Amino acid sequence: MKQRIDWIASFALVAAFTVVVQGLSLMEFFPLPIALLIGAGWAVLIWLAARWISRRPALSAWVEDGLVALGCVSMALFAFGGAIGLLMLGTALDSSSITGETMVTMFLPSIPIAIAANVPTELVIIPVLLVLGWRPGTRRILFVTAAALYFVHRIWTYLVFAPDRLDFAAAERSAAVLTAAEKDQLTAALHVDDPRWILNLVIFAVFLLSAFFCRLREVNSPIVAAPTARS
Repeated sequence: MKQRIDWIASFALVAAFTVVVQGLSLMEFFPLPIALLIGAGWAVLIWLAARWISRRPALSAWVEDGLVALGCVSMALFAFGGAIGLLMLGTALDSSSITGETMVTMFLPSIPIAIAANVPTELVIIPVLLVLGWRPGTRRILFVTAAALYFVHRIWTYLVFAPDRLDFAAAERSAAVLTAAEKDQLTAALHVDDPRWILNLVIFAVFLLSAFFCRLREVNSPIVAAPTARS
């Protein structure tokens, strides 16, 4: 009975996370009901795949620790790369000869990098870890904490930052030197004071802390392996 409750709890978290995050992500391309339906379908698929993996202790341990490592890398990229990117944009706007064309050209490379890191994190890393790590202990607390913080981060991004930045990326690239008023507009559009890198840094710290509770070490230790073999 307890195991069934655990599976239901993990599925509920995966479904809530995936449906909301993917719904917000896809609503630009699909009507909201279809976007939510796609998110729900992915939640079911990823939960079933993660549950299949969880029934194989060695594979589950490898996948869990591997996803923790990937989570550390993606969040480090966002936290440190994001902070440096904002500093570069802010410094460029202080220049007396910067043009709109140069600003757009500087900003555009950040979009594919953000997509490359966000897509696996929100589609695979967080949902799968919520299933594989759903057992009593510190690591489950850390995974739920990381998922909750990342959930806030994505909602914050889609509702506040993404529309302005995508509009800026599609803006006309003027070769004229920016005026003071135009610089103020770009500062607002780019959210140069964006504090999300701090949240990314906190999520990175949570993932990094969870790495110290290595699942492979637990599975391969004699104390844990003996009862597993008998079962």
